[in-house]
Amino acid sequence: MRTSVLGRPLVYLDSVESTQKVASEAARSGAAEGLAVVAGQQTAGKGRAGRSWWSPPAGGLYLSLLLRPDLNNEFTPWVTMTLALGAAEAIEQVCGLAVDIKWPNDLQYQGRKLAGVLAEGAFTGSRLDYMIAGIGLNVAIDFSAQPELADIAVSLQTATGRPVDPAELLATLLERTERHYLALRAGHSPVPAWTARLHTLGRSVSARAADGSMLHGVARAVLRDGALRIDLDGGGSAVVRASDVSLREQNAH
Repeated sequence: MRTSVLGRPLVYLDSVESTQKVASEAARSGAAEGLAVVAGQQTAGKGRAGRSWWSPPAGGLYLSLLLRPDLNNEFTPWVTMTLALGAAEAIEQVCGLAVDIKWPNDLQYQGRKLAGVLAEGAFTGSRLDYMIAGIGLNVAIDFSAQPELADIAVSLQTATGRPVDPAELLATLLERTERHYLALRAGHSPVPAWTARLHTLGRSVSARAADGSMLHGVARAVLRDGALRIDLDGGGSAVVRASDVSLREQNAH
């Protein structure tokens, strides 16, 4: 590894419930920033909004990082962005695949999901104590036997047509993520670089508003805190911060 903070130390476990859980327990015990927890398998992997993340043995890269950034609550999405950017750059460097981002936290290859990023913060009042930034990355999973997933998910091995060295991928991911994270700690926003990779912008989308109603319009801009502004079909605009956003041209299939 060519890092000074991330992955120092790095803990590998054959099987865990969730790398997020292991890293959170270490954080509460006072572990220093930079701890990386990697697992060969997760039995209760976590996705966004309390969903599960399928994590079969030797199928993916399952990683959680303990970070202690000095950030206001509204800017904690920046941590998710740094990991997404680091992972996208690592995939391009190691695998030669052009990767984009689906708002708010998925990595995609040709419209199919490669990875999900999840960052969870612990606060004392409005003060951030620590964040656990995790990624589940499909490395060698064969989705062809699962028709409900085959059209929406893909692995690096399927996309490249060859095996991918998970150790090389992990080392490169930590190195690239660290560059973005150290820039964040120095006060630089990751939003411009993240927005440049965002597949969602300029497209017709549907999103669920905070009150449960559905919004339809064009994803027009990313705000400073990572929220998405949608110009609504009927006029006006709406801002979504925690929502599932889907492309309407995909919905029409």
